[in-house]
Amino acid sequence: MTDRSKESIDAAKHTPTHDATRTNRAVEKAARNPEFVNRALAQLAGLRFPAFKSNIIDHVKSINTPEKQDVVALFESLDGYIQYRNKYHVRKAFEENIPAKKRDYEITDNTRENPDVRVRQTSADSSIKDREAVNESEERKDYPEVTPTAMSNFTCDKCGKEFQNQQDLVHHREFESGTSGTQK
Repeated sequence: MTDRSKESIDAAKHTPTHDATRTNRAVEKAARNPEFVNRALAQLAGLRFPAFKSNIIDHVKSINTPEKQDVVALFESLDGYIQYRNKYHVRKAFEENIPAKKRDYEITDNTRENPDVRVRQTSADSSIKDREAVNESEERKDYPEVTPTAMSNFTCDKCGKEFQNQQDLVHHREFESGTSGTQK
């Protein structure tokens, strides 16, 4: 008996699960008409959250409305791997595709160039209070001043080279001094 599966190439035709053209049209309609998004979100009444895209689509398909196909197509544009917490979360997902909403939420050039933050000179030796406190009397007691995972720079006192961990500094000192096992 011979294996003939490698002698031919087969093809199978499949039908897509949803109409991409209709989905794109629904997303464009939502971008132009905020009322369409409101009507679509109103159909989520009675749906138990958190819910995945498939749960939302099943719920919307069970409701009879005049623009049912457009609304279902709009919900098809959602990410299938996200579990949506509530209607507001779904609304925010739709707004990702609306250029006007993107502009509302994006950072302006002025803010990017001139951020409104406290800027102080810092060094690895200064305390968190010196770097972040508004004034001298402000001090938090609910966490240690230096967290165990805080980055520290270890500096060689001979050459000034910085290392991310103490072990690398010890190896560097051993190499520079030419002896093994001694450290400063």
